Amino acid sequence: MRNIVVRALTFFTRNVLSKDDLNEEFQYAGEVLNYVENELKKMNMEVFTKRISFTGLSRELTHELINHARKDILISIGYSKNLTLEDIVQLAENGLYVPLIYNQDPNLDKARFFSRVIHKASEKDPAASTRISIGFHDESFQTPYFPDSSSRGHRSIGLSFIYPKHLIYYVQLGYTIENAFVKVFEEFQRVAILVNELTKLPVYIDYSLSPWMENSIVELYNMLGFRILEPGSLYFTWILNKYIDLYSNKLLRTGFNEVMLPYAEDALLLEYGAAGLIKARDFLFYASTCVAGVDMIVVPEDESKLALMIASEMALSRVKSKPMSFRAIPVQSKPGDLVELGKFGKVPVIPY
Repeated sequence: MRNIVVRALTFFTRNVLSKDDLNEEFQYAGEVLNYVENELKKMNMEVFTKRISFTGLSRELTHELINHARKDILISIGYSKNLTLEDIVQLAENGLYVPLIYNQDPNLDKARFFSRVIHKASEKDPAASTRISIGFHDESFQTPYFPDSSSRGHRSIGLSFIYPKHLIYYVQLGYTIENAFVKVFEEFQRVAILVNELTKLPVYIDYSLSPWMENSIVELYNMLGFRILEPGSLYFTWILNKYIDLYSNKLLRTGFNEVMLPYAEDALLLEYGAAGLIKARDFLFYASTCVAGVDMIVVPEDESKLALMIASEMALSRVKSKPMSFRAIPVQSKPGDLVELGKFGKVPVIPY
């Protein structure tokens, strides 16, 4: 059996109203996360990232969080209000995750503002724009996936997992893809029960099927005969989402709970990008079948075109009536060029 990989071990904070609250909550969250990580390691489980997701903070407290930014624990400022463009850029440049939300009818002027924010963040360091997302949903949404993460104000733990190869393992043993989901989700529930016992906190799971490089979702599509670049991919996405919905525990579920196709995080999608086989607008096409949204696309700088991409996802979110999120990295490069994106490595730029 393959070892379980916890993609995100996320501590959701209580409401934080002062600097003292912030410092106390950060220290407590760090202690809990380190303790859980160490206990899971003893059972041969890997924690890929540890994260702290705050409630929407005041403008002053978001900047105070800069002093806590560190590489071993990712930090989201939550759905904070009254931030200027300059605030958003400064926070992202200093390593904090900044989720923006929009839950109204499509608006091109608002899309242009979001495009300007993303371009400004990417000017000095493209990796900064990987820490900014636009969520199309209301403030009650809660997921362990960053950047689109905010606490509802009650201490709890959120889990997500990297499991494409886990599903592939069971299919290769002779299980149907449906039964593979059943087996894998049983394992996730055992992890959630264990984390609850360790922390005495409520534990929730975002069951979204997401990749990380060689642990590729596209490999799963290809293995089962549904090429991501060919007709049938949307049908298979619907099938996968149906099984996520059917076999995930409704009492534990939080967040997106859908297939995710982040361009810069799947090795095969990156191969297709390098070969010129995939474009940014293809991800809008994929998002039509309930994938979580357009994520981690690396495109040439063009505020107008990116604004139109954002406006298009605004429209999709209204049609789908499901939470979606958007993340893009505009760069001063042309399609086919490789751009260094920190932990994501060298990523091929794709055209719109």
